[in-house]
Amino acid sequence: MMLTNLFNSRSSVQRKIVLSFLCFILFPLSLFSYASLSISKQTIRERAISGSLARLGLIADKLNIMASDLSSISTLYFSNSSLTDLLKTPSGIGGYEESTKRSFFVKTMINYKYAYTWLDYNTSIFGINGFELHTLYEGKKIGIHSVESEPWYNDVLAANGNIVWVTNPSSKLKSTVDDDYYVSAIRELKDFESGEMLGLVFISVGESFLYDQYRDRLQRDEQALLVDQDGIILSAPDKNQIGRSFHDYVQGNTSLSADSGNFTARLSGQDMLMTYNSVGKTGWKIISYTPIQSLYADITKLERLTLVILILIVAVSIIVSYFIARRLSVPIQRLARSMKIVEMGDLSERSAIDRRDEIGELARKFNSMVARIERLRDRVRVEEEMKRKTEIRALQSQINTHFLYNTLASIRSMLMIDKPEKVDSVIVALVKLLKRTLSEEGEYIPVAEEVDNLSNYVKIQQARQADHLRVLFNIDEQIVHEKMLKFLLQPIVENAIFHGIEPKLEPGTILIRGYRSEDGAIIFQIQDDGVGFKNRAFGEKDADVTETVLGESSGKGLRNIRDRLLLHYGKDAGMRIISRRSGGMEVVLHLPAADRSEETP
Repeated sequence: MMLTNLFNSRSSVQRKIVLSFLCFILFPLSLFSYASLSISKQTIRERAISGSLARLGLIADKLNIMASDLSSISTLYFSNSSLTDLLKTPSGIGGYEESTKRSFFVKTMINYKYAYTWLDYNTSIFGINGFELHTLYEGKKIGIHSVESEPWYNDVLAANGNIVWVTNPSSKLKSTVDDDYYVSAIRELKDFESGEMLGLVFISVGESFLYDQYRDRLQRDEQALLVDQDGIILSAPDKNQIGRSFHDYVQGNTSLSADSGNFTARLSGQDMLMTYNSVGKTGWKIISYTPIQSLYADITKLERLTLVILILIVAVSIIVSYFIARRLSVPIQRLARSMKIVEMGDLSERSAIDRRDEIGELARKFNSMVARIERLRDRVRVEEEMKRKTEIRALQSQINTHFLYNTLASIRSMLMIDKPEKVDSVIVALVKLLKRTLSEEGEYIPVAEEVDNLSNYVKIQQARQADHLRVLFNIDEQIVHEKMLKFLLQPIVENAIFHGIEPKLEPGTILIRGYRSEDGAIIFQIQDDGVGFKNRAFGEKDADVTETVLGESSGKGLRNIRDRLLLHYGKDAGMRIISRRSGGMEVVLHLPAADRSEETP
């Protein structure tokens, strides 16, 4: 939505250029930076996984060696004939011989322990016959029957002499080892001849020894933990987590089904990259974990540096694009301002842009076009002026020809029957009328002068009509000084006399009213009580017969008036011709309140 608003049709060219420039720079650069950082992150992750798996593989190998050596030690006990004889001897019989064998066996245990000096382990032997011996413990007998209820006991019997790895076998055996947490390789001891069970041997390793096998092999910010085949934590930097389920300790997808692998999970409120490898001889998993934040520390610095560089590039791009856009858009803006000035009607405006590119060519074409429009306007003005003058002269010629013929005929008749004073007044009125009609004054005259011209015309017509014609004037004093187009009223009155009053047998009256309307327009009403509209069939109401009358041949003079109104006053001017229900006709002229100033001839 935002981009749509920025690039809409009303946006300035300068803004569009700046934004386009930024888009073409910022988008590819941002995409490239994002792709580079993503590839770098992926590469770092893959290298971290590969390195971690390699380290875990070495740790797993060492733990496998430990498991193999512990298995070998248990085998030494499993195959020791002296131990077999000792476990077969009934408990409490032959005290001296038993003491001798015990002393020998103690020496044997010490010899075995020194044979594997790198291993830190403890040995416990429980016989069915009650025999019991421990590397470190010399207290009260624990007894094999005390561990028969442990969940691992049946697994050891089912293993048929093979090793079973058990985490913290029993709290009762804790005193036999020198660590708080430990694991034991437990094996059943049998009589080789009968296959009868003689007892159990425990080879136990403390958690601290297990922890020492991997802690120094990890990199900075990397830690590890060891879990058994059931997912129980055997060894960890946080000793409080030992004995806890790994799947409860870590949040997320913690599947360890494969021999090795990696996944991302949350531990202690942090996202961790976790990798794991299998300790094949025990079924354990060694798991390392590194904080993602620490892993991507260098990438984070690179991201910040990239962001700073992007901001600098954007700032420089804005400055550069602004100056480029300004150099391109300012001439266009100046040309647009010139166009607006011309649009307002000032055709003297010319663009001052002087360039040799497309904008300069456009400015030159604009200047040429405006000059041509100005010449055409001047030509149209001259032609319109000539047209108006020709029109008024034609009207004057029409009025003079028609009117003079009738007036002179009337004067000739009056010379024979009327007094010289009356004839003289008619001649004076005719002279005044002709003088103003034939003058070259402007087309607009005061209302008072138009009414005076009309009065002279009426005097002449009344001389012809004698008492048959009566004309009344009702002109508001507020409009007598207003300007109006001349020769508007006389043709209407003439039409009322010849087509309304003369055909009437009895005398007739013409009322001429002039006033200002509420909207400031000047209204003229010319009413007569003559014969009216010959085709009247409108019932008991006034009827607008404007188009009907103007369409007849006798309406030529009225058509001329309407055309002049539209030409000089525009579409807001109007003329209505009404057939009155009381008889006669009425013509209403509407001269709008707009410019009625006098025009130069």
